[in-house]
Amino acid sequence: MPSDPEREAFVERVKAIDPVFKSGDVEGMFPLLSGLMAMGPERRDLSQKKSHYLASLAIRSLQRGDPGAALRFLEFADAYVLDDHLTPFLRGERRELRKQAEAAHQEAGAP
Repeated sequence: MPSDPEREAFVERVKAIDPVFKSGDVEGMFPLLSGLMAMGPERRDLSQKKSHYLASLAIRSLQRGDPGAALRFLEFADAYVLDDHLTPFLRGERRELRKQAEAAHQEAGAP
């Protein structure tokens, strides 16, 4: 299988971001995520990985009881991932996560 340096750099960047998320520093993640979003903007495969990664951060935020962070990750995905690169599955994934996050946000009494 041929080497794909851009994809490998993407994976390494995700590995660098994950510990920041695990530490609970949501604010500290956004500058790192901006760098991730800048990688391979023309590549459909990387756009799909970006969308799925941001969705996974939203899921993990919901599991932590932080629907506000989940919504921010989904909004970030909307702003930075090209919709025409996404599959129906990925669009549906984000749509369903948004419903869950909005419901949890309302239950928590957030504005």
